[in-house]
Amino acid sequence: MNEKKVLLIDDEASLRRSLTLGLQQKGYETESCENGMNGLKALERFKQKKTLLHYVVIDVRLPDIDGIKLLKVIKFNYPELPVVVITGYGSESIAADAKSEKADAYLEKPFSADELAKIFAEIPQKDQAIAPAEAQSEETGEGKAVSAYVMMNFSETANLADVYQEMYFMDHVLYCDAIKGDFDMAVLLQAEKLSELHDMVENKIKKLPGVKDICFMPVESPLLPESVNNIIGTVDKALGREKGNPEIINNANFWKSASSYVFLEIEKEKLENIYPTLYVNEQVVSCDFTKGKYDIVLLMQGTSFAEIDRNIQNKIKPLNGVLRIKEAPIIKLFEM
Repeated sequence: MNEKKVLLIDDEASLRRSLTLGLQQKGYETESCENGMNGLKALERFKQKKTLLHYVVIDVRLPDIDGIKLLKVIKFNYPELPVVVITGYGSESIAADAKSEKADAYLEKPFSADELAKIFAEIPQKDQAIAPAEAQSEETGEGKAVSAYVMMNFSETANLADVYQEMYFMDHVLYCDAIKGDFDMAVLLQAEKLSELHDMVENKIKKLPGVKDICFMPVESPLLPESVNNIIGTVDKALGREKGNPEIINNANFWKSASSYVFLEIEKEKLENIYPTLYVNEQVVSCDFTKGKYDIVLLMQGTSFAEIDRNIQNKIKPLNGVLRIKEAPIIKLFEM
């Protein structure tokens, strides 16, 4: 009889080793991953190779992706694939979240391979567990818009509130924010052609009262392997993100939270690993690859600036290939 295959996603090396050995003795072949992004890559690889996968085991606390968010992505794309959520920080709320996102089982640490195997045996087996959800029709791409960030500095005598109000209602402005740090204001523009955005900067934005310096950074599509683009696409669909539109636009709670821009300089050859990891970070609202002063612009949201800072220090700064990070907290000039 063929061994049943298990994908184990947990950042604790000793647990991965002990469960892999214990499950092997029970007749399960186990592939382990230390973070959520590698878990998604493994699922994409299984799909491409048409490998039959029987179970996924996900830790709630992962170094790159919130485990419940990862569960949602997997269940959206592979609804028939049994998923067991595990945690060392059990609570009624975590158990409820796991249940609401259609986890097939919930198990608190510590536990043995025997206990996990028993859980597997209690989950009804479904055919074609790794078969992806039905493909949704893709957009034709006609009328695809281009975007660019405009980072602005003003003279000390400039009335930032007046400029903000004027910018806010300009054509092609998706949103604008007053910020602290190296810049005074961040603006995201969008139009059908990049030349339209250049013209707007030259003919309108530079003529605003008090404008001192402008940094123009067009948004580009990163060159990534097809497998990585597939993962990003599945994350977008699972989380209800609209292609080409920042999640902030439809996020009613955004203005009730702390939010910051984060600008990154990176080693370009490491983009394949850095970009998707940033993209699925639970506090990242939007992740754009840009041309100009910075390589990546993030918009991050948290319950406090301290929480955002911890995420940057613990999850973004340690990424291999990240050279420099600049944070720009958003100032709320008006209660929206």
